[in-house]
Amino acid sequence: MTRYLLDTDTFTHHLRHHPAVVLAVAAHLPTELVVSIITVEELWDGWQAVIRKAKTPPQVAAAYTRLTDTIHELTNWTVVPFPEPAVHRYADLKAQKLNVGANDLRIAATALEAGATVVTANVRDFRRVPGLQIEDWTSTGGA
Repeated sequence: MTRYLLDTDTFTHHLRHHPAVVLAVAAHLPTELVVSIITVEELWDGWQAVIRKAKTPPQVAAAYTRLTDTIHELTNWTVVPFPEPAVHRYADLKAQKLNVGANDLRIAATALEAGATVVTANVRDFRRVPGLQIEDWTSTGGA
């Protein structure tokens, strides 16, 4: 069984009900779909920034509501860790100077160690990672 690791942008598309991504997710068994702890970290950092920038009570309340919604959605997903072998793989990838962002390399290293396919719209960057299987569900509806 193929495991699909949704990157942060694709998971965000899912949260925002992107039609093609929602269809693709629905077409797979829940046991086939995972997110990385790196995605959880990026989501958390993003919501912290939104909350810090919120000025009015409605903005603050809305930001905390959306953070709560995100946390609730994450409880429906398997979150895979960033284990030591992935940390070493990340260091090897970083040393190759692939011109890929650090967190994308962490997600790629996690997927490589888990034998998973990264689901991303950022094909341009992720295709630079040797041996990484990638799919873009934002337009295909899920391969």
